[in-house]
Amino acid sequence: MSTATTTAAAVMILSASHAAVAADLPVWDDYTYEGQSAVMETLNKNFEAAHPDVKVIRTQRTFDDLALTLKLAVSAGDGPMVTKVNQGAGDMGAMVKEGLLQPVDDYISKYGWDKRQSDSLLARDRWSDTGQFGEGKTYGISGLGEMVGLFYNEKLLKDAGVELPLKNFADFEAALDKLKAKGTTPITMGTAKQHLALHLIAAISQAQIDSKNRKELDDLIYGRGGSFNTPGNLEAAKLVQHWAKDGYFTDGYQGISGDDAVQLFIAGQSAFLVSGTWYFGDMKANPDIHFMPIPAPEGVEHPLTVGGVDLAWAITSIAKTKEEQDTAGAYIDYMVSPEAAVEWAKAGYFPSTALPEGTSIDMSPLLSEGISMWKTLNAADAIGHYPDWASPTMLKTYDDNTPLLLADTETPEQFVEALDKDYQGYLASKK
Repeated sequence: MSTATTTAAAVMILSASHAAVAADLPVWDDYTYEGQSAVMETLNKNFEAAHPDVKVIRTQRTFDDLALTLKLAVSAGDGPMVTKVNQGAGDMGAMVKEGLLQPVDDYISKYGWDKRQSDSLLARDRWSDTGQFGEGKTYGISGLGEMVGLFYNEKLLKDAGVELPLKNFADFEAALDKLKAKGTTPITMGTAKQHLALHLIAAISQAQIDSKNRKELDDLIYGRGGSFNTPGNLEAAKLVQHWAKDGYFTDGYQGISGDDAVQLFIAGQSAFLVSGTWYFGDMKANPDIHFMPIPAPEGVEHPLTVGGVDLAWAITSIAKTKEEQDTAGAYIDYMVSPEAAVEWAKAGYFPSTALPEGTSIDMSPLLSEGISMWKTLNAADAIGHYPDWASPTMLKTYDDNTPLLLADTETPEQFVEALDKDYQGYLASKK
């Protein structure tokens, strides 16, 4: 063996030894927006600095790509050890049923996650051994709080003569009419990708429910029974179809993705957008943009707001050994730590874990408005639900039918019937 060969062999041995010591931690997340991704890069570097024997292998997926690929990848043994996963029957419920996710209850106890987040938030990550949502073992925890609310451009509203604040839903409808009369696009919409139409319909529907009457919605989403054929859902579908037919939405919205529509809103091309706090980091580029709950009809004291938390951090069946599972648990612990919450807040996003006492951050007005709204809603038990959590196929049912509703090729009654047919089929399949 030559000297060169000997040296090369030694390097190979050292490399192999290093590889045996260092542990790769494959992680999938859905933080694809620029501001979110920058925070994740910082958090991953911080975690690796604190755990020099661990190398985080990060893969970004959009919300829709994650739903399409995660279950298949983990089933094939080629996916992440730690992942974000959508709560509800479609993703988390299906993966729990097939044994593709690990319970995290031991890590909740070990790290005290239940001291950082309320039990009602953790319940959104629970599935029983019999497939009951909201009960049993816990399979994840989220790093960001989420609310679907009303973004508004204060300057455009004032220019159109709209008085703020909007006190009730009648004020909101009057503002839409005034904007349209002035030639300003009232509502941002894009239905080519993402889910702006779903969020608009759900937000209007749930704003008609007072939190003291929320049991019917809770039972529906947790799969205990009920119906999507409600007066609230029907009224929301009628309104959204009316706005689509009468030109209240962005021109050409059928060919615009949700993310592109948001950029048009940030650029001041329309006055209102109904979407979630995950856009806070992008929205702060325009100081005229503010955030509030969907105004409620008169008589509804504490209206529900769609939301809760972002997709959960979870440990998959790819993490087979106790050491791998503990490394995954330590990673998730950092992702929901007060230190990580500070990084999210500094970037303008809304952490689900409280900031450490005495933290001084120059918050954007949007983030301050969001935190105030979060406290008010939680005090009134008024955080609602994402309706697509109700069945494994509900997200697709919404996505298939909202374009038909907006195009006036499906009546509001047919739209609601399609949602309920999906749900009743799911209930029947559980028996």
